[in-house]
Amino acid sequence: MRLLVLALLLLGIFFRFAHLDQKVYWYDEAFTALRASGYTEAEVVQQFADSAVVPVAALQHYQQPAPDRGLEATLLSLAQEDPQHPPLYYGVAHVWIRWFGSSVVALRALPALLSLLTLPCVYWLAQELFCRSGALPTVAPAWVAVALFAVSPFQVAYAQESRQYSLWGLLTIFSTAALLRALRRQTRGSWLLYALTLTLNFYTFLLSGLLAVTHGLYVLSRCKWRWTLLRHHGGLAYLTATLLSIGLFLPWLGVVIIGRRQVEDVTSWMSIEQSWEVLLLKWLRNLGRIFYDRGDTLLDYGIQAVLLGLIAYAYYYLYRQGTRSVGWLIGLLTLVPVLPLILADLTLGGLRSTFPRYCIPTVIGVQFALIYLFAAQLSHPDAALHQRWRGILAAVLCLGILAGVTSVAAPTWWTKTLNQENPILAEVLNQAQHPLLLSDAETGDLLSLSHALSPSVHLLIRPRCETCSFAAARSLDARLFPVPSGFSEVFLFHPRRSRAWQRSLEQRFSDPRMGYWLDPIVLNKDEVLWRIINK
Repeated sequence: MRLLVLALLLLGIFFRFAHLDQKVYWYDEAFTALRASGYTEAEVVQQFADSAVVPVAALQHYQQPAPDRGLEATLLSLAQEDPQHPPLYYGVAHVWIRWFGSSVVALRALPALLSLLTLPCVYWLAQELFCRSGALPTVAPAWVAVALFAVSPFQVAYAQESRQYSLWGLLTIFSTAALLRALRRQTRGSWLLYALTLTLNFYTFLLSGLLAVTHGLYVLSRCKWRWTLLRHHGGLAYLTATLLSIGLFLPWLGVVIIGRRQVEDVTSWMSIEQSWEVLLLKWLRNLGRIFYDRGDTLLDYGIQAVLLGLIAYAYYYLYRQGTRSVGWLIGLLTLVPVLPLILADLTLGGLRSTFPRYCIPTVIGVQFALIYLFAAQLSHPDAALHQRWRGILAAVLCLGILAGVTSVAAPTWWTKTLNQENPILAEVLNQAQHPLLLSDAETGDLLSLSHALSPSVHLLIRPRCETCSFAAARSLDARLFPVPSGFSEVFLFHPRRSRAWQRSLEQRFSDPRMGYWLDPIVLNKDEVLWRIINK
């Protein structure tokens, strides 16, 4: 068993660190580099508002730390434009890129390393939850946990995402294990460790508040839902540790409250209404992706449907055979972090619950439900049953490996929500001898594309705000014209164009005085790049 886990661990390391620079460095990752480097989006927009033609390096400058931009600049950038993102990951990334550089490989190596550190934490949590509680008094659950997490397509996908989500997953597992340890040992040091891990959770992602609620409900379940028994089951120590964590988080909570209107503006896209049928399909798809994520064929959907059945059986088995302690923790960890998002989407409209990155504690709960099922069945005295479940576990692990092999070679993945056309764009632009790119796209799109462009590409850009307060015109920016001369080819770039922008584009280039016409380059059924040609 241990040799198998070692082999899977090596595969997991390979999947996390292989080809870190191959996949699209997308919009959100570009903002990570912007914040970690200590710049604001407003500075980028102002810099290029009236600038002349510049080399692509002028835009890439805002993805690299400057000597005069310290950690305080990173904190200020977040507080002003992205207060909904607590500063822990960005602060760590700021230090990281000063040590290891700001290349795509360096930026993604940090979350890959954090994802790798998740594996010993998973081992610890499995030991605390299953072994030391007496639910499954063997080491099998811990090794099964490491094996499943090592090749989990979900864990691998976010390991190669230069965002805070791998850190959030790591701290979610660590703080949950620390809670179980504190409840078992009841020492001051163990409760201080829990308070520290919960504080780090708060400073990583705001939805950690739902994780704290999960932990609180679990402690209450140990007291048979009676407040009077809290004192005898570690309840008072838990409350003290949690209040300490909340107190330590108050400085950034104040930043969020002060900037609540900015938070509402920046996150308004989450309120795009979806039908309940679409929401349900996305929830089921996300569940299937935890253990198998390879493509969109009928075979892929069929495999994911089988896995959904296995997940459902895991919860049924947990309900019928699991101990009270194990059942409550896994059940609460699965439901509490995602239920408020689901209810908000169903009642207020939106798609918050369809993004797996906001439901990482829930994903961990699902994985541990399956871990319990496999570990319990592998410990069963019936040899035939034991062999059958060994085969099922092997099949699930093989599906994860197959998904990992597919992901490693892919130029993009479903986690890269935007900018998936960048490799094709870059190929067109980089092949031109002396190209000029005109664009009034959003700052994140331009920063993302800059990572794929060769130094020979020149830019005339008027970035649009996403998180800063400058009003952006809905129409094509007239400051891009007249088109500068002296370039072999001139291109226009604007993804996700609005109807108003499209109308203004057509009006400008239908004017006979323009002297140009557009040659659209169709990508993913959307014209995001045009070649501007002299009439």
